[in-house]
Amino acid sequence: MTIAHNVHAANVALTDSFGWRNDGHRELEIWSSGYGRACDIEFVERCFGELPSDPTVEQIAEIVRQFDGHFALVVAGKGWICAVVDRVRSIPIAYAESTDGWIIDNQADRLRKRLDFSQSQTDSAAALALGMSGYTIDDATLYRDIKLLGPGDLVLFRDGAEPEHERYYCYRPWRADKPQYQPDTASKELSETLLSTIERMMAGIGDRLLIVPLSAGRDSRVIVSAAHHLGYRNIRTFAYGRPGNHEAATSRYIAEALGFEWRFVPLTTTLMQDYYAGEDWANYCCFADTLQATPFVQDHPQIRLLKEEGYIPDDAVIANGNSGDYISGAHIFPKSSDVGRDKSEEQRLLNLLDALSEKHFALWKSLRSAENCAKIERLLKRSIDRAGAKVGEPEDDFGLFEYAEFQDRQCKYVIGGQRIYEYLGHEWRLPLWDNALLRFFETMPREAKLDQRLYAETLLRENWADVWQNVPVNARTIKPNWIRPFRLLAKIVHAPFGRDRWHEFEKRYFGYWMELGGQSAIRPYADVARDSRGARHGVAWLTEAYLRRHGLDYAGDPIS
Repeated sequence: MTIAHNVHAANVALTDSFGWRNDGHRELEIWSSGYGRACDIEFVERCFGELPSDPTVEQIAEIVRQFDGHFALVVAGKGWICAVVDRVRSIPIAYAESTDGWIIDNQADRLRKRLDFSQSQTDSAAALALGMSGYTIDDATLYRDIKLLGPGDLVLFRDGAEPEHERYYCYRPWRADKPQYQPDTASKELSETLLSTIERMMAGIGDRLLIVPLSAGRDSRVIVSAAHHLGYRNIRTFAYGRPGNHEAATSRYIAEALGFEWRFVPLTTTLMQDYYAGEDWANYCCFADTLQATPFVQDHPQIRLLKEEGYIPDDAVIANGNSGDYISGAHIFPKSSDVGRDKSEEQRLLNLLDALSEKHFALWKSLRSAENCAKIERLLKRSIDRAGAKVGEPEDDFGLFEYAEFQDRQCKYVIGGQRIYEYLGHEWRLPLWDNALLRFFETMPREAKLDQRLYAETLLRENWADVWQNVPVNARTIKPNWIRPFRLLAKIVHAPFGRDRWHEFEKRYFGYWMELGGQSAIRPYADVARDSRGARHGVAWLTEAYLRRHGLDYAGDPIS
């Protein structure tokens, strides 16, 4: 059911399902989704009640900085209305101008359809960026006149005026005013922050069941081991993928060591092909389409199956490990000890932009022309400049690289995976994107983050629930078994031609069968094997299918 209210400053068209709630209190009307203080209506009313009758964006920003949790919020007063998202934009809000004024919606693609936007209104640069990476850059959407709030953003609408924007929070890992780094002190603070975050999460869930997709990595293991250490037992876990994969084996070992229930969901190519051909996938794509990123598929079919089997009850809360590896430093640049002290600031910035382009904008090798890469790097520089980020000390360059990924890949694509749980009717939590952890890692220097040094060493030392020491992290096995002899033979044949040639061959002819989540199964194997455009992995095929829904080809150009 859609709630459509005209509050003069803007029209609010929100869905009272998928976690959204509408409450009218005294002189305010409030729409909210998520968890934390921003979803406590009495708290929000009290905070906004302290504002003058005609508040400024700066005054609203001061109020919003008090909020915790993950949320989206729309508050309407007399003659004004504001929309706010949390610091990582975990729940999207879109808006656009129509003949009847501004419209606010929580589903961007529904807003596009309402306004009947066509191919002629697409942003060609945004479409190219999405085709090359799976997401747009900075505040761009596929359609020029549809806007989305970014992480830490708010927008204020007033009667008869243009919207006013304010970024009340910006993640700034490049900042040079970091406190002096003391490894032992930082490790203790990290441990305490992680435990307090999990404690607050579990207390907020109450007696409901927590469901955790448990992998072989650190992040989901942090959630279950810390919860166990704190005395919580009402937890179930699951793993998925090819039968016998390393993720599942390690996941099962951890779950059994903790005494938590564990279930494995085997994913076959046939199962995933049927899933992509089904109505449920099409409906989910419409719901999850922000016009800024390919809809995240990760554990949608698995949770759907586990719900059908009764393993996941309707009132369960789901918490995944997104994205401890990013925030703790796994993605920083440069990886080597050379941070460019002998290079000019201009050259260091060029190197950083090149690295961002190469790492994140390479879904299709055929799209990485000099012209396209130059366009992408100009957009990335604009995004960095708009955040007020500057090249400073060489040791802080990594922060610019982290910021660009945070703003785009993490907050648009990865965190967009929470739409899966909303679509399936579940509340969710993102403990590793908690405000306290954002504040902590924002102040950590390169030496603490390189190779996730501080994070990894802290977890090994604490060894919560005794599942960290002597339990491998992300060990790799080749599955399915039948592919091993063919892969080995092909590897031997390609040995004289170098590693790059072998990896291209492996991705093209074997990757389809080896993917843990079966993303490439959206296309028949014959199409993938015959294709010469150089798909990086399954997300390339998902992105091509997404753009096609909008009448665009894989490069973001209109299909004639």
